[in-house]
Amino acid sequence: MELMYHLSMNNLFAVNIFFIGQFILLGLFYNSLSQIKNQKIFIKISLFTALSSLAVQFIIDSSEFFKFNLFEITLTSLLIVVFALLHFYNMLTENKIFYYVSIGLVFYLLASTVLFLIGNLSSGLSNEVKYVTWMLNAFLILIYQFFILYEWKQSFSKKNSLT
Repeated sequence: MELMYHLSMNNLFAVNIFFIGQFILLGLFYNSLSQIKNQKIFIKISLFTALSSLAVQFIIDSSEFFKFNLFEITLTSLLIVVFALLHFYNMLTENKIFYYVSIGLVFYLLASTVLFLIGNLSSGLSNEVKYVTWMLNAFLILIYQFFILYEWKQSFSKKNSLT
């Protein structure tokens, strides 16, 4: 994306591909973690409905794929948060599998979705304010990565030291 920016190319389609890919992969991830049939059905229907909605949006106005698509960001991020919350609910009676990853994911997606919504609405603000917004998002990504690292250390490093 950085190279595309320096070549003065529109790189927003890559952001759209990222959000759709993230939605599919994390939806399938939470679907695989769920042991409850109704939740699995809900996740699959949500994936299908959201992707169909986005496909219809892109078919009606293909230029949306090359724009900063707040509908796509909000829809995919909030559905992933719902999937993670279902996983938290399941963990009340089960083992805490991918607990810290889910905490980091919910925290990051909720905060970054708000930042994206605010950032798009504040396009008339100074470049310094926009820079602070993107730096805050980068900081949130870093926190999310630390949650993943902590999960890895808790879940997998003990197994390696026992062998």
